[in-house]
Amino acid sequence: MPRRRLHEVLSGRRLTRLEYKHALPKLQDRLLDAQFELRQAQSRAVVMIVTGIPAAGRSEVVNELLGWLDPKLVTVYGFRGMNDVECQRPVLWRYWRIVPPKGRIAILHAGWYQELMQLAGRGRSGKGSRPPELKRAVDRIRQLERMLVQDGVSLVKVHLHVAPETQKKRLDALQSDKTTRWRVSTEDRRLARDYHAIERTLESILAATEQPTAPWHVVDGTDAEHRALEVGRRLLAGLEVAQRPPAAAPAAPSKAAKLATRVSLTSLPTGARVAEEEYDEQLEQLQGRLALLSRRKHFERHAVVAVFEGMDASGKGGAIRRITAALDARQFRVVPISAPSPDELARPYLWRFWFHLPPRGNYTIFDRSWYGRVLVERVRALAPARDWQRAYAEINEFELQLAEHSVIVAKFWLSVSRAEQLARFGERDRNPLKRFKVDPEDWMNRKHWNEYQRAARDMIARTDTAHAPWTVVAADDKRHARLVVLRALADRIETALG
Repeated sequence: MPRRRLHEVLSGRRLTRLEYKHALPKLQDRLLDAQFELRQAQSRAVVMIVTGIPAAGRSEVVNELLGWLDPKLVTVYGFRGMNDVECQRPVLWRYWRIVPPKGRIAILHAGWYQELMQLAGRGRSGKGSRPPELKRAVDRIRQLERMLVQDGVSLVKVHLHVAPETQKKRLDALQSDKTTRWRVSTEDRRLARDYHAIERTLESILAATEQPTAPWHVVDGTDAEHRALEVGRRLLAGLEVAQRPPAAAPAAPSKAAKLATRVSLTSLPTGARVAEEEYDEQLEQLQGRLALLSRRKHFERHAVVAVFEGMDASGKGGAIRRITAALDARQFRVVPISAPSPDELARPYLWRFWFHLPPRGNYTIFDRSWYGRVLVERVRALAPARDWQRAYAEINEFELQLAEHSVIVAKFWLSVSRAEQLARFGERDRNPLKRFKVDPEDWMNRKHWNEYQRAARDMIARTDTAHAPWTVVAADDKRHARLVVLRALADRIETALG
């Protein structure tokens, strides 16, 4: 995409004082009306990102907007360097946590562009090259914004710009007043000294992250009234877009879909059944191995996300209990996933899973997971086809971000036969202590057995990656399945630890 020249925005016509006084009341009324309609419709959320060169007036313009809006329905977030808790998770974790529900507005100072701009500043070479880590950061942001828009978030991206002489004048004025001196950081001064190089970097970032669904709006920040009115108009346009449903994104063709027929979901283990004494001995050995791996010094640089999927009664809970029995209770968390709550439905579907990511040195074990989007939501038509079809790429990107942050991802599909599932349903129904495990929804899912098997094959074919591979476990024999899971998990961790 051609690089836009930021200085060109500074030569545009600005409003006169009279024009501003005439336009402002109309804009304020329209913003309040649009905000009320957004709250009533509850169809989309609005995220506004405000970036800018130092002293371009970001804080002032955000404060102006807050005076025009209903404060109960808008939240402003500012970001400093990542703290200890945030450093324990992938870069985008702290932004996913604040994605607003439908009907609300969030205004982010720089948002996820903060780290990107810092990385771009460090990676300037003067020859237009882009370091690999910068390219990857751009790819993450482009994918994030596409997903947010498709999942019901209207994105408004505004960049404020001023000329170097205006910037210097404002920084000097802030610095000279002891009540505002705190607002001028050493970093601001450094960026001001390197104005033209920073301007070129910003132009490059804006060009790299420009997308039809998330365009940039560059606003001249020289005049405070002109600046506020232009940013207000951009927010109003975003609120009006939020009243319309998102355009359908065509699903990208996947070569992996052709490989789905090669995915074997066999439920019978090869060889003889595991005898009880042999099982107890192997179980103790594997649990001891897992415990020792989790206590290695090097493990403190990693985290583990274990995902369990499978048909009802396939033995997911039993396998999980054999893992947790080997771990310190302070080291793991088991997250059972059921139908999303109203609060979760009001946000992008991956939002609730980002919340549960473990810090370094810990495990999160998901009893069902984000793969519900391409399993139950696909089979039971709970999500439109365009949504579950694009989810494969979104899930791969999510798991790649985990792996890049040294999170060990282990995924298990426990494959049980239809006859064995029926036998286990009967056993549970006869046992008063287990009867609660079988509900009408389980029987309904059983009616869609073939559709679930087809969806599982597609899922494994499209999301089996080097950084997050699937292990298909023959689960008709529970003992065999538990040993396979423990061994595969220990192998994954051992490989990651070297």
